[in-house]
Amino acid sequence: MSEKRIAQYKLIENDLLQKINLGYYKKDDLIPTELELSSTYKVSRVTVRKATDNLVAQGLLRRVAGVGTFVCHPSVTLIPSTIQGFSAAMEKLGIAVRTEVPTFTLQKAPANIASILKIETGEPIYFIERIRYAGEDIFQFETTYMSSRLYPDISIQILQASKYRYFETIKGLKVIRSTHAVTPLHPSKKIADLFGISLDTPILRLASTTYLDNGQIMDYTEVTLNSPKYQLTYEKR
Repeated sequence: MSEKRIAQYKLIENDLLQKINLGYYKKDDLIPTELELSSTYKVSRVTVRKATDNLVAQGLLRRVAGVGTFVCHPSVTLIPSTIQGFSAAMEKLGIAVRTEVPTFTLQKAPANIASILKIETGEPIYFIERIRYAGEDIFQFETTYMSSRLYPDISIQILQASKYRYFETIKGLKVIRSTHAVTPLHPSKKIADLFGISLDTPILRLASTTYLDNGQIMDYTEVTLNSPKYQLTYEKR
């Protein structure tokens, strides 16, 4: 089967997005005109307009009639050089956070999840879905698996706040490390609709296992990042 070809407008959109995120185009910069971009990318102005329309819709560009198109802001960058939760990371940037918890149920742990959590297959676990907002924007969608035997007092109220803060301040358990596996992918329709992006927008999924200082595993979480707005960067030290 041949590879699906990415539309020209999407290639241009992704290239402009990368230049914004890398600081090539900074906040309040005037980007090249449609005519200049069509010449650079060797496409029609209609194709350029479709690419910039998507970035305008995502709040990364804004048009001023008779002047041009400006960069609103780059996406927020997470640099996980220290162990901290989403809430703490956003607070350091001065960004207000809120969390919706559409799913909070008990289920039996399948073998693969039980192996990660170091519990018995079939043992009851929480299955949690959280939508994390920074300001008015959705930055990430989380799916979490956690032992209900080890942590029977987890509630929606706790999940609407910070898990890390709850474990450290209420339970007296310190998060000592977190392992990450990052996968690039295209969003499902559910995620595309939630983030307001197209199905061919490249995004990242972060699979994370978090460990506590008592030797227990806090949880296993898969975080899908709204990559046009929220970038992940690693520092080698």
